[in-house]
Amino acid sequence: MGAKFCAQELEEFTVVLHHHGTLMLTLCVLILAFSVVAILGNLLVIRALRKASSIPVTLKKMFLSLVVSDLAMGLFAQPTFGVTFALMLQTKASGNQNYDKFCPLAFTLCHFSLFLLACASLLNVTIVAFDRLLAISLHLRYQQIVTPNRVNIALVCLWLTSGAAASIYILLPNHNDRVSEVLEYVGLFITTVAYSYIYKTVRYHQNQIQNQNGALPDQAMEVHREQKSSFNVLFIYVVFLVCNLPNLFCALLGEADRFRMSSLVANHVTVFLVLLNSSLNPIIYCWRYREIREIVRSTVKKACPFT
Repeated sequence: MGAKFCAQELEEFTVVLHHHGTLMLTLCVLILAFSVVAILGNLLVIRALRKASSIPVTLKKMFLSLVVSDLAMGLFAQPTFGVTFALMLQTKASGNQNYDKFCPLAFTLCHFSLFLLACASLLNVTIVAFDRLLAISLHLRYQQIVTPNRVNIALVCLWLTSGAAASIYILLPNHNDRVSEVLEYVGLFITTVAYSYIYKTVRYHQNQIQNQNGALPDQAMEVHREQKSSFNVLFIYVVFLVCNLPNLFCALLGEADRFRMSSLVANHVTVFLVLLNSSLNPIIYCWRYREIREIVRSTVKKACPFT
């Protein structure tokens, strides 16, 4: 499976390797270094989320799904890319120009794991944004409609969809860029629309409370709590955009000539940004959620008494 895909990706990588070996070595070191950060950071966040009591159960499940995808990125996708890059650089240094041994297993595994987990992250970010929109719009009805069992079903469908999309990406090498672009466009469009409605809804409720001269303190507290929760999740979405949009733009520019050197170099640099996203999310959780930050700090102190 994926022999044609692998041959195509190997050809692109070989071109970059021969002209920008130093760049590829730098990316290799950075990818392997940040994989350690992603593993340790997301393991700490998983433990903190399981113990946190201030985060609603349904939202906690969605966060755990996102953190698991980030952890898997650090455990599988990043090391696979880093080790493959290192072995190919070693092969080049030895004077051997035959990279066929990396096909089809190594390259197919690299790109399948990356696309699967990147797709899962995109869908997780999307479902979290949609959840926050429902929380602000439905208020008391939210708990009746968004139940833990329904969230579980949605998350299972999310991971199955990611696996199917990754398989299509590998099996259709001539159209894999379009598969990636369509998924990213749809996911980012839905998420952006959700946050636009969240902003409008929050503004409406704030104006309503102000017009009533603070007569409904409970409602004011509820609006403030949901606004803060949506604002925290917004940071995850913004970082996801910063890390993933360059790769999307690069794919669009590469449609004209995918073997142009500038496009190939930009593609590999932006793939690193996609991988980096899994190392940045734990920092956001600790920054925006006080309880998670305190649990992580307590865990690190117990593990490292000298800190």
